[in-house]
Amino acid sequence: MRTRQGARIVLLDRDERVLMIQVRNDGAIVVPGQPTPELCWIMPGGGLEPGESFLDAARRELFEETGLSGVDWGPCLWTRDRNVHWSGEPVHMHERYFLARVRDDAAVSRDHLQPGEGDAIIEHRWWSQAELAATEATLRPPGLPGLLADVVNANGRLPSEPLALDV
Repeated sequence: MRTRQGARIVLLDRDERVLMIQVRNDGAIVVPGQPTPELCWIMPGGGLEPGESFLDAARRELFEETGLSGVDWGPCLWTRDRNVHWSGEPVHMHERYFLARVRDDAAVSRDHLQPGEGDAIIEHRWWSQAELAATEATLRPPGLPGLLADVVNANGRLPSEPLALDV
């Protein structure tokens, strides 16, 4: 089984809201035993390119998907491993989630999306903790409201090692 490595960004603004991207499921990725919703909200990010580090991929993906580059980078907060079927092929996905904070009120832009990404990305939205906790929309990773609350309420005391998500 091949492994796909990916980097995602937990991007917070000055009000501790997190940036999420609503995407349309094209049916290419299927997680065995889980429903496949038509729409879900994910954090910016994507796969590593050859020779790229996880943090370099996070920086590149953040710029491609949001146009944002003026952020302060923090540690890797979480890791997530799961086996999926990608276009019918079994694939092991390993993702790392990095904390980042915007420095200013720069607007999100779709101008740097890669070909084909614009079809899958519906919208970008900043979510408060209360909005995440109250929504019935599908959020990825599962359990995001609690995970994010732990980060926001850490008062700068983030764990020295990333938390391995088992969802």
